Amino acid sequence: MRALRPEEYPGTPFWSGLGHDLDRSLLHFNFGEACMFRGCPEVRDLWARGYAADLWLLGGGLLFGVLGGVAAGVWCATRPRTRGARALEAAAMLAFCTPVYAVGLTLLLLFSPAFGVWHLPYFFDPHSYASPLASPWGGLRSLLVPSLVVGAPVGAMCLRLTVALTRDELTQNHIQTARAKGLTHRRVVRRHAAPAAYASIASLLSVTIPAVVTNLVLVEWVFSIPGFFRHTKRALAQAQPPTIDVPTLQALALWAAVLIVVMSVLADIALVRLDPRLRTTGSVPG
Repeated sequence: MRALRPEEYPGTPFWSGLGHDLDRSLLHFNFGEACMFRGCPEVRDLWARGYAADLWLLGGGLLFGVLGGVAAGVWCATRPRTRGARALEAAAMLAFCTPVYAVGLTLLLLFSPAFGVWHLPYFFDPHSYASPLASPWGGLRSLLVPSLVVGAPVGAMCLRLTVALTRDELTQNHIQTARAKGLTHRRVVRRHAAPAAYASIASLLSVTIPAVVTNLVLVEWVFSIPGFFRHTKRALAQAQPPTIDVPTLQALALWAAVLIVVMSVLADIALVRLDPRLRTTGSVPG
């Protein structure tokens, strides 16, 4: 299967070819050729070369976002109205409202070794990407900054939710009882107050995964990550007469759907593990 041209189906709009060989694409993962590249390589070959980078970036973004957001949220909840807490909450609001591509471009303009204002030797270099399995240190350098950019909105939401739920939990009677038994403040927060937010964070992640996958497209384009989503811009640029790169667009949509479904299922599994009410009744009591 190759890229279709409008003259091959005259009298019909160009988007009518989107259903061409859909059954073969979905059932056999055979999308045909990607004619946006010279030589028209197979779409499966492009996916095989880039899916690992997508997974590493998605996993790193969620890891940094969840762990950083929860840790910062607990810190803010136990230090209300301090300058540090207010600064973190303001930074979280800014990270949540700013598009990820704007954050990425700003970081590149400031710290890129190639053209940044301040040259940081360990900052991301688009020409030095390495897989974490092939080179752990090189992979860390390659994915640290892009993962932070992907995880910034997730961390902002986790911070806000953790602050609200942890502060509310610290006022409950069982917390006062734990303190009366002689438990330290750190142990009370870590074992009794903070876990109250974990189930809600897992529930939040299950509905924000589509936005995170969308951000992968933008971050890979800004930082030149060699993932499969990096081809989205080029595929969309070809999606007009005289050439329509339907195979690549189908593969990108299917790959995004697979990631969203799998990550949402994992988030739901984590929610069941964290909330005992779901294990006993199947639903949260009202």
